[in-house]
Amino acid sequence: MLSHLLLMRHAKSSWSDGSLSDHERPLNERGETAASAVGQALSARGYAPDIIWSSDSTRTRQTAMRLIRAIPGAQTVNYNSNFYHAGVETVLGICGKQIEPAGKLMLLGHNPGWAGLHEYFTGQYHDYPTGACTVLQRTDYKSGDWLDPKSWRMIDLILPRELESELER
Repeated sequence: MLSHLLLMRHAKSSWSDGSLSDHERPLNERGETAASAVGQALSARGYAPDIIWSSDSTRTRQTAMRLIRAIPGAQTVNYNSNFYHAGVETVLGICGKQIEPAGKLMLLGHNPGWAGLHEYFTGQYHDYPTGACTVLQRTDYKSGDWLDPKSWRMIDLILPRELESELER
């Protein structure tokens, strides 16, 4: 059974090459640093995902790879083109058709959908900047629906800007 659900928006992307489509935009230097820092924080706090379900855009692929490099052990990444700029209902529909994974699952994607997922699972609005990661812990294993927001409690919200300030201390 799933014990933790992590929601992460891709790290900061580059707008420097106007010839690239939105789907093809890579991470910028700040985004590369932030993705690695979030991966290190997840690992240090005991929240490292076992599996990542991700949008297939370049920036989400690069975010996932940076996370994996920062987390010891093997993780599996499954890319889904339907996560690209998906809204809450679309993401929940895609996830609802999958078998509930075991351990810790990360959903990696884009705003506004991921800010909406944060609000759906926590009941709290957040502007959800790039690189933000919500960590939810399962509180109800009896419910047959692992996507029921009542089954989850937010235990952490990792923001890259806060990690940067921690490193500066």
